[in-house]
Amino acid sequence: MNEPTARDAERTLLSACLFTKTARTEARRHLTSRDFDDPRHEAIWDAMSNLDRHKRNVDAAILNEVLHGTGAQPVLLEVVTANGIPDNVPEYAAIVRGYATKRRLASEARQVLADVEKVGVNATGLAAQVATRFAGIRDTGSTHDDVTALTVAELLTQEDDEPEWLIPGLLEKRDRFMLTGEEGLGKSHLLRQFAIHAAAGLNPFDMTQKFEPIRTCLIDCENSWSQVRRKVRPGVEWAARWGQNPSDRMMVDCISRIDIRRDRDLSRIHQLLDAQQPDLVVIGPLYRLVPIAIQSDDDAAPVLAALDTIRERGCALLMEAHAGHAIGKGGVRDLRPRGSSALLGWPEFGYGMRGIGAEGYADLIPWRGQREERDIPTRLRKADGFRWLPHTDMYGYNEGGAA
Repeated sequence: MNEPTARDAERTLLSACLFTKTARTEARRHLTSRDFDDPRHEAIWDAMSNLDRHKRNVDAAILNEVLHGTGAQPVLLEVVTANGIPDNVPEYAAIVRGYATKRRLASEARQVLADVEKVGVNATGLAAQVATRFAGIRDTGSTHDDVTALTVAELLTQEDDEPEWLIPGLLEKRDRFMLTGEEGLGKSHLLRQFAIHAAAGLNPFDMTQKFEPIRTCLIDCENSWSQVRRKVRPGVEWAARWGQNPSDRMMVDCISRIDIRRDRDLSRIHQLLDAQQPDLVVIGPLYRLVPIAIQSDDDAAPVLAALDTIRERGCALLMEAHAGHAIGKGGVRDLRPRGSSALLGWPEFGYGMRGIGAEGYADLIPWRGQREERDIPTRLRKADGFRWLPHTDMYGYNEGGAA
């Protein structure tokens, strides 16, 4: 059987959408009007959407009246007789979307060739832009943001999405988690624990909670290879005993001080991530990602934009930053990240580690309001000399996690 052409697939999809609003709602989860190759098909799609939006019935006779006098009216009969099956709408939509993606790839490739021929083009900068644009096509099917606005009525007819958990109850896809605290307390160790345990299918705070292991990546901008090896080995050995061996699902790169604002340095990170496609990335510390102090919003903007290009690849992003030096009431150190106030609003979750006097114990204190509730303990203790676990006595936590 020959592969259907783009316009064959579009006709079949539209035919299926004629039958029920459920089919049209499902189709809109996968497509926008810009995905249609034939502008007449796009007009029919838009007419259906407008009728749904105004709570009017949709059938061939009504569409014929709506499209009267337009170029789309003559092809309506072809749509009606295409015999699309409503239950197959997701498959039809995938075919239409696939053709649309191919067209965008071809268009982008032609633009790249034209850009390469321009006099004085910055080849390194262009390469980074090209990588980002093609990644955008890969991830979203488009180099531009599609119009996705809905009426409240349309929004409320849709089912609530289930969280895309990477670590159930703790970390979701595209979450941004920033950890600050006192120097030498164990911030880096705690974030490494996230990466190691998640790659073993273990909750970093609860060894009894197991899940499907995920791919993780540790980008260490502070330590040498030998230092990272010594720090990672005991955690990997322990996780392999209690969960699945994380070794093949965790990638490590040690990068000396870089400037993540530069295309060359950011492209290196993109290449690593595109090769491995991790679900969780630990990177930092923040002060090693740029050669300047981030004092103003103008300083912070390009840094946060660069970090968001990592998160846009669908992974959760965890990083460490230094806490401020300011002393608050009672002589307590401010745990908010040092520098621009823009850093405060960037992550979904911002926590600081503070030692409580007894060696091997620390409080986890949020320095920004959480956007959602997560299973994050309030006090930690160090076990076996290298694992951070929820403290047991004072707050009612058991050995593995929250009671």
